[in-house]
Amino acid sequence: MTTVSRAEFARLMGVNKSAVTRWAEKGQIVTVSGQVDVEASRARLQETGGERPDVADRHAQERAAKISSGGAVSVPKTDGVGNSYQAARAVKEKYLALDAKASYEQRIGQLIPRADVEQALDDLVAAVRAGVENLPHRIAAQLVGKDLDTVRALLKQEIGGIMAEMHGGARKRLAELTQEAG
Repeated sequence: MTTVSRAEFARLMGVNKSAVTRWAEKGQIVTVSGQVDVEASRARLQETGGERPDVADRHAQERAAKISSGGAVSVPKTDGVGNSYQAARAVKEKYLALDAKASYEQRIGQLIPRADVEQALDDLVAAVRAGVENLPHRIAAQLVGKDLDTVRALLKQEIGGIMAEMHGGARKRLAELTQEAG
């Protein structure tokens, strides 16, 4: 059994507080010690025809129209987030904590802005491409007249050098990013 105030029940039902008062006067809701029993009241409203979804829908459309035209309207949340002060505060606190965590991780070099990582990856891919494209021009003369094993050894050595150069460049760029972030 969930009990809430009349005002909270009105928000849950998407009606104003006076509608809840009228329901109470007609005996269409169940109250316990001045609080509204949500489940029992919804069931009784269903039984007595007191709940008017068509009216609630019309009011929701009117609120949406006011919002889209720039009017200030308080619309009850039905997404499950922030339906009460405590829930809204918990959500706020969670995101403040996550923001603080991200700031801390960025300061200690554990978190790098996405744009910086994307730029570093673009630089790395460009370096790989340039190294591979220039490979034939650098090594072609050394390969003329060599046997297959020698060609393989020279290619392996040259490719290893290119990869080591790129690895060193990537490490240097990563160090720069973490220092900038910190």
